[in-house]
Amino acid sequence: MAFLVPRLRPFFRSLRGAARARRCFSAEVQVSQERLNEFLQAEVVFFAGREPKSITLRQILDAKTPEQAATLAYRELPIRYAQRILQIETLPGWQASQELVEVHRLYSENFKDIRLVELNLKELEPFTAVIGTIKGRMKEVIPMLANAMRNLQQTEGYSEAAIVQWLDAFFLSRIGTEMLTSQYMASAKPDVTARRRRVGVVDYACDPVNICEQAARHARKLCKQHYDDSADVEILVESSIASSFEIESRIRFPYVPNYLFYIMVELLKNSARATVEAQQESPGQRRSIVITVGADPSEVAIRVLDQAGGIPFHAADKVWSYMYSTASKAARNFDEQGTPLAGYGVGLPLSRLYARYLGGSLHLQSLPGVGTCAYLYLKRLESEAREELPTRSSVSSCSLV
Repeated sequence: MAFLVPRLRPFFRSLRGAARARRCFSAEVQVSQERLNEFLQAEVVFFAGREPKSITLRQILDAKTPEQAATLAYRELPIRYAQRILQIETLPGWQASQELVEVHRLYSENFKDIRLVELNLKELEPFTAVIGTIKGRMKEVIPMLANAMRNLQQTEGYSEAAIVQWLDAFFLSRIGTEMLTSQYMASAKPDVTARRRRVGVVDYACDPVNICEQAARHARKLCKQHYDDSADVEILVESSIASSFEIESRIRFPYVPNYLFYIMVELLKNSARATVEAQQESPGQRRSIVITVGADPSEVAIRVLDQAGGIPFHAADKVWSYMYSTASKAARNFDEQGTPLAGYGVGLPLSRLYARYLGGSLHLQSLPGVGTCAYLYLKRLESEAREELPTRSSVSSCSLV
């Protein structure tokens, strides 16, 4: 199919040109739907062969007008969608999976729409409509892929490590495309109630202590809703800045608040669930969860420490797997609450990807019989907070057996 690119591109120049030809040429020059689909596949192969450009948070902040954000998204989205289409197509047995077929269709529609729309910086309404449609399609991709890979592990015998690598690559790319589309929509349709320090989805004075406090309240609320009022977990938030309640001395850095909130809620849900279960076993012992926020000029560090008994040694290597959970069914129902991007038992590995996406990291350290400590590190300088993206070589090297 690759031979179609050099033959068709000089004639139509682009997929958009092919579609225009199909609509507007006379009866003597008709482009059939089949021919258009062939050209679409050729375009997918062409764009998948290009490398996406890793974007820094500084570049996201600089793309603060709708025109700038649209130019960035228009350049990057076709490459990233095309690579995910081929990532699915190179997966043995994918056509036997209803979920994978559906995700493939959704990404193909995204690619087609972004290639057919004309980017006119003086008239962005058509582009805005396309991006809005794309964002609506993507809502169920994570659970569909997680379910598909669980099923394929059983039917095809894929190794757990390979599935984690495959899903990490796919989801990491998805975070990147979601960043690009969200940044554009936030600039094209700004929230009039948003704080002035925001540039699209980025808060250039993000307050990690405040977000940790919000996440703590949210986790406690979920805990009470799922268990009962007696399951009131104490969550304390500390800062390395002694006068943390004085605005001028609080830790601040440019970041995406939604990412940090998501990560913290996922960490706290795990700690809160384990703490409730530990307190039920030892009712007389009060066990607090302590969040500590620190920073130096280059990084922000957040520690979440619980006293809930830790993770058994035999399970420690599996906490980042999309296929594994130590929790009971009732506990998993709790774990899947409260964060719309997660659920379906993939919250912790997704949290690590959100940390990695802009150059950060997330680590767990467990002392069985005592408790678990999570360490989250985030880049503080926008020039160093750079996208981590899957490369074609890393995806093609995934051996699923």
